[in-house]
Amino acid sequence: MIKKSVLVDDMEHCVVTGSSRVEIHHVFNGPCRKLSEKYHFVIPLRPDWHNMQPYSIHMDQKFDESWKQYAQAYYEEHIGTREDFRREFGKSYL
Repeated sequence: MIKKSVLVDDMEHCVVTGSSRVEIHHVFNGPCRKLSEKYHFVIPLRPDWHNMQPYSIHMDQKFDESWKQYAQAYYEEHIGTREDFRREFGKSYL
């Protein structure tokens, strides 16, 4: 299990509800999943907030995009430029 995130301090509790029943969400999934792991762009979510509910991060585009923007802002502040981000992740969310 992934234990470290640069986006949240507590990987044991859901970032929305505080529940200790969590699944780890890769902020960038699909072909960028490995980059999420490399840069620790992961967050803990209660299963219903992770998937299969209208409000879950996989179903609510605004919720999903807000975490992508947060991760990109972190990247630009600590890792590289916006152009570097575009090269690695394929597009900018900011």
